[in-house]
Amino acid sequence: MLLLRRNKDQHCGGLWSFPGGKVDVDEQPETAAKRELKEETALIGTDWLQLCQQDFTYPDRLLHFTLFCCLCDNVSMLETETSHIWSAPSTLHDYPMPEANEPFITILISKFEDGLRVSQTF
Repeated sequence: MLLLRRNKDQHCGGLWSFPGGKVDVDEQPETAAKRELKEETALIGTDWLQLCQQDFTYPDRLLHFTLFCCLCDNVSMLETETSHIWSAPSTLHDYPMPEANEPFITILISKFEDGLRVSQTF
């Protein structure tokens, strides 16, 4: 799993998170995921799979997430503005992440334990 460190000036700054971002008006979630992955990492994913949708409420905002995984065969092209790490699903809990990511960690660990095989995911 690819994790990026959030910029200090962002919400939950300094924590680790998955690549992603906002869905533009009239944009489909998968299209947004592909765009955000490329913007944040220069990677192009293939074999996209939607894993879940989840809402999370912080005191100052309501967030709606759609979690995807994909293959990234071009990882040598990785370019990020912040620190990045590759983590096995079983070690995701080792990295401090925003509270909203907790359900995703549980889902990812479960999916991979159940046999989902993706060589590089985000």
